[in-house]
Amino acid sequence: MGSLKRSREGELKLATPGGAHGDAELPTRWLDLKLATRENTAKYGFFIDDTVVNPGLGIPFYKTVLEGANYKEATWKDQCCVRTSQIHWREDHTVTWLERHMEMTQGFLVLGSNPGLFVLGEPTHDREDLDEKHRALPDPQRIEAVIVPPGHGIIIKKGTWHDFPVSCGPPVSAFIINTEEVVAALASMAAPAPMDHGDCYKLRLAEHFDFKWKFRDPRPFVREMGLVSAPIAQPRMGTQGYGVDMERQEVRAGWGGSTKVFVVPVVNVEVFVPGSGGPGIQPHLQSTPEIANKGWRDYGNRRGLQRLVRTFKALGVPATAVINSEAVQLDAVSAALKESGWDLGAHGINNSSGNAGMDRRGEEAAFGKCLSDLEASLGSRPRTWLTPQFSVTERTPEIAAASGVHVLLDFVDDDVPYDLVHRPTGRRMLCVPYCMETNDFSLVLTKNLDPRQYAQAIEDHVRQLATEPGDAKVVCLGMHTFVAGTPARTLALSEMFGRLKECPGVAFATAAQVHDLVRKG
Repeated sequence: MGSLKRSREGELKLATPGGAHGDAELPTRWLDLKLATRENTAKYGFFIDDTVVNPGLGIPFYKTVLEGANYKEATWKDQCCVRTSQIHWREDHTVTWLERHMEMTQGFLVLGSNPGLFVLGEPTHDREDLDEKHRALPDPQRIEAVIVPPGHGIIIKKGTWHDFPVSCGPPVSAFIINTEEVVAALASMAAPAPMDHGDCYKLRLAEHFDFKWKFRDPRPFVREMGLVSAPIAQPRMGTQGYGVDMERQEVRAGWGGSTKVFVVPVVNVEVFVPGSGGPGIQPHLQSTPEIANKGWRDYGNRRGLQRLVRTFKALGVPATAVINSEAVQLDAVSAALKESGWDLGAHGINNSSGNAGMDRRGEEAAFGKCLSDLEASLGSRPRTWLTPQFSVTERTPEIAAASGVHVLLDFVDDDVPYDLVHRPTGRRMLCVPYCMETNDFSLVLTKNLDPRQYAQAIEDHVRQLATEPGDAKVVCLGMHTFVAGTPARTLALSEMFGRLKECPGVAFATAAQVHDLVRKG
């Protein structure tokens, strides 16, 4: 006989044995988070907090202690087993298993200073509105994810569906109270598997439902509730590291045709708030007012940008500029960009004010101001974005997608482009990885390579990728007007670009052109 499955709309369906979907193929049903209280956990069990609501032991010599009565509904079946567990963070927030016990209760008490997350489902075994088959499954409409603060706990009722406690970011320690029978049964298994023997009844949910449960990332929640300090709750970049509710999806195979490597020159056009400092060619010069390093940075906007524009035009090499919106207030910058013919992208308001210290409203306002000011100055609204200083927050990709950004350069973790999708809205951006190995800051300011070594490192990187199998790669060449735009480095770059133009399988492109190739077809 098959097991019952519930559709995405909640309608029950019969599935034949072995007919379950692979977990990766299942649509997701999200569990929102709530703070556990005595009231909202009463349907699952008996909440343990610092309130004595049922005094009754009456030990006469206790003068300063008000002690609660025994939990009369709690039973441990035979011998109670008390263990301590320390549970560490896991990136995957999928609820894979749920179990219940009909002959005993279990207890969980959160110790130390960090909260724990519990996935709990109301008992179904005694539901008169369900038939026998349904009473052997959790009810998807009555599953919740609750956060239990440290020093609190819960003794679950018989039949309550539950998973093991989960970390909310920092490690959570807990007392786990059950029976030797359960511990011995779990210890005897070499790998997780469904169980139905003794008082151990455990389900792999993907075998019974045509969707999967996932709970929201608990780290922002526990930070906002004041349950952990901000540094402990970091990082908060979602389950895959690309921002809250952002999901990576691979692009279609063959998007690049016969090209093996697309080289994407990315010119950073930046300004810095006076007195706030910035990159330096001689960092030891920290006099006030700053003259040497500030002047070196200013040189990029007066001369370096123009030199790069002329060089790329002469070579016939396309480029993408990512621009601080305050930079286009400089006449020399605005004029050079308008005649460049480049793909013009956005790089925040300036390079001194990063996103990291902003709240959501401030970050949304910064995106809007930057994009609107660049549109007003340059005549078109940028569709490519690089966050200044890599000061990406857990909200940045979501806000970028909502702002109409098509190409995001904020991540550096691959040689191939990939999509980032905001799951709740379906908004999609192409992530074109911004290569740290070929960035002029990395090669010149960090590794101190001379101009020829700098250019050769880029050429070697690209030529190696051109020999590798698989789909087309992309290499973003991050260049700054005050580093790559200096005479010796521009000369070395122009000679190297000339050689790469003759290299089989190598092509130059803008970020927008890569986007269009991926979306084509």
